[in-house]
Amino acid sequence: MADIGGYGPIIIATMWAETGITLLFVALRLYTRIRINRTVGWDDYLISLASIMMIPYSAACTLAAMQGLGRHSSELSLNQFMQATRYIVIGQTFSLVGIAASKASVAAFLLRITIHQWHKWSLYILIFIVTGSCFVCGLFDYIRCDPIESIWNFFIPGKCWMDAEGFTTLSAVVGGISAAADFILAILPWFILWNLQMKRKDKNLIASSMSLGFFAGVCGIIRTTTVERIFTGDDYSYETVGLILWSSTELTVTILTATIPTLRPLYKQLFLHQPGHSYRLNPVQKSPSNFNFSPYVPSKYQTSSSVSAGATTHSRTDSDRSDKSIINHGAPPAEGSIVCTDVVYVEFEERHNPATPDLERWSKRHAQLWEIV
Repeated sequence: MADIGGYGPIIIATMWAETGITLLFVALRLYTRIRINRTVGWDDYLISLASIMMIPYSAACTLAAMQGLGRHSSELSLNQFMQATRYIVIGQTFSLVGIAASKASVAAFLLRITIHQWHKWSLYILIFIVTGSCFVCGLFDYIRCDPIESIWNFFIPGKCWMDAEGFTTLSAVVGGISAAADFILAILPWFILWNLQMKRKDKNLIASSMSLGFFAGVCGIIRTTTVERIFTGDDYSYETVGLILWSSTELTVTILTATIPTLRPLYKQLFLHQPGHSYRLNPVQKSPSNFNFSPYVPSKYQTSSSVSAGATTHSRTDSDRSDKSIINHGAPPAEGSIVCTDVVYVEFEERHNPATPDLERWSKRHAQLWEIV
């Protein structure tokens, strides 16, 4: 029987609203990546997993609210308190998976555009630490007591090798790691985009949108401060509200931070009436002897010739039709006729700068950047 009261309606309304927002933005992101950019990557899979985790998390907290979550423990029956605690434990598991997946998605997005090795290693280490800590915290929530039902059922005797104080410390450490990761992922894009060859306006737009992670970090700090009060207090069903709502908000903001920068092609297509497409750069040959300009020259400006039985046959395109018609290009020159000779000089200078990546590597990364954003 539903017994929703206290902060229960706020919990249900807030969490399902945030779930709807995240699902909408992730759906737009997937549409942009699949239909416009055609560049789906691991960051898309991870952010999809994070948004899906919002559904069971909100469902579990809704069931907990129906059992009395958001009300003072003194107002609940013993059975209501136990059932609410059970759903909270289950819901927090989905929350931890979502938080780890969302931050890994942001890091995976940055890995697709970074060109410096220390940036890559920093992101790999961050992914390992965040996912590892969330996994350990979620696992310990189920194995710290045997049987697991003894965590929420007071009538079942159990043996716990980690007390409430130890689990509180672990939860606080994981919360601090999560908040620190948010701040790192908000600052790092400014360094990654700094040396890329793109408009300053685009750099600022992408980096600023990813800096929304600062708000996720603030949510993580507030969430961490509520942990100790929950496990050491006597009003668990009431004090847990802050932890649940701030966890949901942190996850929502992180998902939006990872999603908004990827929606630029969709925005241009809908509001600026620009056709959606992705840019792919052709490989750049560094050797002057085999450099070929033909991939970069429109077909209407190219001419072709073939030799058969000692005769040369010339083809004519729209761009050179006028002068060839006048000069009669292709026919054997008669005595006293006008002969047109086109001479093209190409000058280039190959520069080597050990402080910057090589040209081929830069071209690939630059192409990936425009395919992604």
